[in-house]
Amino acid sequence: MSDDGMRTQTRWSSNKKTRRLSDITGIDSIHKPIDPFSELGGAQLYSTESGRLFHAGQIIIILTGLPGRGKTHLSVSLTRYLRWLGVNTYPFHLGNYRRANAVDDVTHDLFVPTSKSAKVIELRQKMVNECLHDIMSFFNNDGGQVAIYDAVNAIPEHRLELQKKFTENNIQVIFIESLVTDDSIVMKNIEEAAKSSPDYSKWDYDKAYKDYSDRIKALSPFYQEIGAPEEQDLSYIKFINFGERLELHNSKYGYLINKVVFYLMNGKIKSGSLFLARCYKNSLDYNSDPPLDDEGLKYAKNLTDTLLEHKKDDTPLAIWTTVKQRTVQTTQFFAERNVEISNRIQLSQKNPGLTQGLTDEEIKEKFPLEYAQYDRDPYHYRFPRAESYHDLAIKVEPLILEMERMSGDLLIIADETVLRVFYGYLMSCSSSEIATLDFKQDEIIEVKFNAYSNSATKIKITEH
Repeated sequence: MSDDGMRTQTRWSSNKKTRRLSDITGIDSIHKPIDPFSELGGAQLYSTESGRLFHAGQIIIILTGLPGRGKTHLSVSLTRYLRWLGVNTYPFHLGNYRRANAVDDVTHDLFVPTSKSAKVIELRQKMVNECLHDIMSFFNNDGGQVAIYDAVNAIPEHRLELQKKFTENNIQVIFIESLVTDDSIVMKNIEEAAKSSPDYSKWDYDKAYKDYSDRIKALSPFYQEIGAPEEQDLSYIKFINFGERLELHNSKYGYLINKVVFYLMNGKIKSGSLFLARCYKNSLDYNSDPPLDDEGLKYAKNLTDTLLEHKKDDTPLAIWTTVKQRTVQTTQFFAERNVEISNRIQLSQKNPGLTQGLTDEEIKEKFPLEYAQYDRDPYHYRFPRAESYHDLAIKVEPLILEMERMSGDLLIIADETVLRVFYGYLMSCSSSEIATLDFKQDEIIEVKFNAYSNSATKIKITEH
């Protein structure tokens, strides 16, 4: 096998090790190798033997746009959403290949598409070839259905070369150009890149901010918007001010691209955090609706004080709870501080049906055949008169899309079954993982939104 083949095989071979699910902290799974034959996201409509949705074919989404236009955020968030729908999707960031091939004496000239330096041209072609090689390996060897190519792709010549390469391999090509006419969005993106981009790991913030700004200035004179006369046969979407306006060209799209367009209409650059807290007495019967007792009021006060002390900034906070009395009343101390609170019927816990109130052992004894089926697939199996986790995921999908449109921080107080679904979406968990996530009563889980990857940490609820 060639060196290239060995490198790619190592990078893209399936990882069959099970994650340690009791510790729901760390970085999301967006950039981890995925098993093409596993169930991917929580809202997968169906699966096939190949792992691909049979009616959609193979698709490459090619991003284009200047630095600071949210392309990396867009590639990651689209990957998260498509995997949630059960589509084998992976984001390929050209920046990763640039960092792997980095040399000290090549700086912003590497980003200029018409460099006169032979060394720069050779280096850029090497990293592009490596990235495109891995994309083709993803399609040919790993059951890949949608690849997202995250790069500037500044000029028509390069975009047409990509169109030709992938079309010749029977891969549908769609370009998404991220354009920003609002300077405040660009400034915010530069600030975020200086803080969290892998390019600036361990950099001083001011130096990182200047370097990224200089990169944009160096490239801007060479960038050409998509839509030149020679590009009229391309299919593309202009994504303006991160969802403020969309312009579609050659828009005879199939099922998956229409889902992408739907997502683009709902998305925005997210910042802040999602906080997840278990409702008081998570083990209560499904139909029970008692008010908070004294211990519950104490929990509500401790939860409020712990979270507000942790936030330590002016980022707006909103709260979603179920319509159960104990979750509504848990927010009373937040309400005293004028925090926005919404009660959502969709956040009701997963209905256990006839297994209500039974332990695992009792279920196994009373429903042996059903328990065996559940044990094989705890995410999709539905006990008699019950809901499955998949049912729950479909029910909360409108809230997930609403969350994607929001700015600021959000706290969800709900049953553990609901928290598992939201966490599974944001951390790109497989469906088999979602059903086993462990949320504890004395902890808040914070998921921080980040352009490259989300991260989760625990906050201990303390006595006040």
